[in-house]
Amino acid sequence: MAELDLLDRRIMYELDLNARISASQLARKVRKSKETVNFRLNRLLREGYLKGFYAVFNTSKLGWFYVKVYLKFKDTTPKKETEIFEYLRTQPNISYLASVEGRYDCLLLVNVSQMARMDSFLSAFMARYGEFVQEKDMTVMLSVHRLNQKFLFAGKESRDWAYPYELGSYALDATERKLLAELSSNARIPLLELAKKCNISPTAASYRLRKLEHDGIILAYASSPNFDKLGLRFVQVNISLKDPAIRKQIISYFDATNKCLFAIEMLGKYDVLAEVHTQGEQELQKIINGFRERFVGKYADYDLSTITKEYLVVWGPMAWQS
Repeated sequence: MAELDLLDRRIMYELDLNARISASQLARKVRKSKETVNFRLNRLLREGYLKGFYAVFNTSKLGWFYVKVYLKFKDTTPKKETEIFEYLRTQPNISYLASVEGRYDCLLLVNVSQMARMDSFLSAFMARYGEFVQEKDMTVMLSVHRLNQKFLFAGKESRDWAYPYELGSYALDATERKLLAELSSNARIPLLELAKKCNISPTAASYRLRKLEHDGIILAYASSPNFDKLGLRFVQVNISLKDPAIRKQIISYFDATNKCLFAIEMLGKYDVLAEVHTQGEQELQKIINGFRERFVGKYADYDLSTITKEYLVVWGPMAWQS
């Protein structure tokens, strides 16, 4: 674990609860001066403990859903795998791409509003690289639960920002799309700057933000920690259940470990995915053993995927502008 003191950890915890909190409000929460808080926050960003801030969106209400693709390669060289990852990284609608150790070699998320686009993407990929794919599995993500960060500071507040299974048809105008695009990569952007980028007045920008929050499109403003810098191992636990009705019980278990940031309800090969961040093998094994003991006889199988490199992370539907 990186050498962060209690104040650093408390600041990161509070910023994850609300990344748009003002420095003055944050200072009151941690009982320090505004100057001290600003200095610490800037240092956390400058030294890479925090990658930045993003908005958590209700993508299903906008009519978008995610398909998670698991790939196992065969007959590839390091050069060929680099080529495959670079091809995938540049494709439209890819929201996440990473190399992993475990059962698979590659994980990616494809964000689509209709299965025809998913079929088009997969067909093009397999036509080009199918000879190097030994195994290909997919799941449809029903609901994503973004839990608040408690792996550095286990505060009293707990959040579960999630969206429902059902797809909606909430219509965004051009200004709202621009606003959400800005917030997806910089949730702490000052209101005046946000208004300028969207070519509207600060009053209009404030109104639009409140409306999108009220309508449940913007669920939260969160932070993006640098797990490598923090010395945390990033592992995805993929679980197949005998009865998918216990998905939320599984998520509650992983949330209670204070090591889980994302948990996903899925349909397909796996029913639940939990992303955990631990300091080492012993801590990870304790979590897995606890899961096995509590849910013995209720799961069919599970496997672990350790994230070795993230090639692409896009917070929000990247196809809004298409």
